[in-house]
Amino acid sequence: MQLRACARTAGHCLTKSVFLAVLLATGFSSSAFCADAVKGEATFSASGGYARLVLKLAEDVNSEVTTAGSIIVIRFARPVEIAVDRLAESAPDYVSSARRDPDGSAIRLSLARRATINTMTAGERIFVDFLPDSWSGPPPSLPIEVVRELAERARAAERALRLQRAEALAKKRPPIRVRALVQPTFVRFVFEMPDGVGVSSVLNDGKLTLAFGGTLNFDLADAKIAAPPNVASINQRVEGDQTSVDILLVGSCRSIIRAPTPGMRCSGTFSTLRPSAKRMVAKPPPPRFPAAG
Repeated sequence: MQLRACARTAGHCLTKSVFLAVLLATGFSSSAFCADAVKGEATFSASGGYARLVLKLAEDVNSEVTTAGSIIVIRFARPVEIAVDRLAESAPDYVSSARRDPDGSAIRLSLARRATINTMTAGERIFVDFLPDSWSGPPPSLPIEVVRELAERARAAERALRLQRAEALAKKRPPIRVRALVQPTFVRFVFEMPDGVGVSSVLNDGKLTLAFGGTLNFDLADAKIAAPPNVASINQRVEGDQTSVDILLVGSCRSIIRAPTPGMRCSGTFSTLRPSAKRMVAKPPPPRFPAAG
């Protein structure tokens, strides 16, 4: 009897332990799902003789739409967190119910009528059109604002690609050493330029920018070492097919930029004297007269 009682007690304790372990595992799984799920929102509307479901996610997630009888399944490559419980209320003539899988991997919709499914993806948005049997002609197109946004994204991506290629090309070229000539009252930077490269300068809010018409790679080591105290920094950047050298000035630093010479040299002269020192140098000392005897 004692052995049976001990066995029942041990079995009861083991059952509670297994149940608790299952609860803990379920809790951890739910927490992981909430942390990894991509948030989004769903809108469903019926107009123009068809219904359209739009899923807008916070990130671009690959998806696949399949049909199994009267059930439409939208599967996602990553778990999503989208409220779909009340979607059927927006278009009851097309969908009778909608639910999301517990793990967020798919959304399932039950059709209320026969319909042809047409799917389009535009960035983070998924368009699922429900076309009735009476529909004729090509499927509906994307909204014009979505088309414009996609075109702008394509142009931005093309600009970024051109910039990346230009920067890579500039890095492959041997650097052009910028010579620094140090004098008692000024420092001169000399930029050696290839043939056919123009340069322009803009001074705005204490920053002098030299814009070179080509993808160049300057060696600014000597210029940074020899820069006077009123030159805070010297840096270069490549934007498309143009290279710019930004020189940040401190205080009232005087600068003189000379256009390229026939030898394709551009020079910039920066004074190393402070305004007070300039006045002291420019003002001669008063003459001294011998004292009257």
